[in-house]
Amino acid sequence: MPHLTVHQLNTLPEAQFTAHFKGVLEHSPHYAAQVARNRPYQDAEAVAAAFAAAARGGTPEEQLALIRAHPDLAGKAALAGDLTPESASEQASAGLDRLSPDEYDEFQRLNAAYHDRFGLPYVVCVREHAKASIFEGARRRLTHTPEQEVEAALHEIGRIARLRVLDLMTPAPSAPEGAMPVKVRLGENNYGKADVRLFKVFRDQPRHEIKDVQVRVAMTGDFGAAHTHGDNTDLVATDTVRNTIYALARDGLTGSIEAFGKHLIRHFVKRGPRVTSARASFVQHTWDRMPSHGAPHDHAFVRQMPKHTATVTGDGQTFSVESGIDELYILKTTQSGWAGFHRDQFTTLPETTDRILATTVTARWTYRTDEPDYDATWAQVYQTLMDVFPDHYSHSMQHTLYRLGEAVLTRCEDIERIFFSFPNRHHILYPLDRFGLDNPGVIFHADAEPYGVIEGWVERE
Repeated sequence: MPHLTVHQLNTLPEAQFTAHFKGVLEHSPHYAAQVARNRPYQDAEAVAAAFAAAARGGTPEEQLALIRAHPDLAGKAALAGDLTPESASEQASAGLDRLSPDEYDEFQRLNAAYHDRFGLPYVVCVREHAKASIFEGARRRLTHTPEQEVEAALHEIGRIARLRVLDLMTPAPSAPEGAMPVKVRLGENNYGKADVRLFKVFRDQPRHEIKDVQVRVAMTGDFGAAHTHGDNTDLVATDTVRNTIYALARDGLTGSIEAFGKHLIRHFVKRGPRVTSARASFVQHTWDRMPSHGAPHDHAFVRQMPKHTATVTGDGQTFSVESGIDELYILKTTQSGWAGFHRDQFTTLPETTDRILATTVTARWTYRTDEPDYDATWAQVYQTLMDVFPDHYSHSMQHTLYRLGEAVLTRCEDIERIFFSFPNRHHILYPLDRFGLDNPGVIFHADAEPYGVIEGWVERE
């Protein structure tokens, strides 16, 4: 199909415009006619935005019909060759036409789960994903409410529409005819591999240990020729980065993720001809042993809530290390208030001296020494949060942030400074009086949005 310039697009008869863009929204050419009636457009991005707006602008029934017009990924339509040309090309771009039997079975399970839960197909812009991230996104979105999933599907439909519009249009010239060429240069850049799921079992003793880690490696260096001239000479493939992480973990992941990060960086700087430095980021899931007949089991585990995070950056000789805690949900049902704050004509919040205080802790810290015991320090920070959060009356989340930071720096001599991010997880007293019932501080609505966020560093002087 020929590409259109913006000028051609804006001057086409409506019927020809509709015919050209009929496949932008799956099996829904009437949206192309709607977009045609809103011309002129400035560029291809404006056309794509118009299709995304049209998809969202329908009634709830029309939105559901549009979502249901999309095929299941690797579903029966794909096997029978009944996909639209656009969908067939897109699914092939993500390798969905070349699945292993296990991958195909997994797609069928996910498709069935989607239809059971939402009555909808799983819609995702596959051209922006690989198989692994498509699977991960489906599992995550299965936790949505139906309303959240409709919103997610419409967002993905907008992404799909954008790429389909760009496929049908001639790119705009970089500069008007006769204009002086713009001088540009390559700025900061890196590349690597993300979301490498690494799980290691330590079997050298009857009592097993495990490490469950997501790894991201980003390399920096002399990569200019690859960007400006398409010259990939001496570049390490990101697939090699993934394989290296698994291979080095066999003998190199023996202790903390921070130490393993240094091990990875030394390797990539030494072996990558154009690599001068690298960054290794980790999210380590914490596990505890299952109890068995009153004692911890040797090889059965249950995943815990907080995560151990770390980012290691270095040139192979010197390193900077930042460790952290993420997704630690803490709450106390009393000993907290919010009073004495500024009030103006827009203030509606009443003062309180007794409330539920809840937050999901994100913390990160830097070190004063080069080789601390990273795992012991993480455990010490975690225990400090457990000890200090309940031990005081909190006048505000800011007050608690400072108190926690002060306690961490007092107990953990190896830490230089610590950052906290505390989103308020509001618990609002539910009005039962309208039902003729009192509510003596026992029934609350746990409200997710919108929420306050309190953040700050506590540092040594």
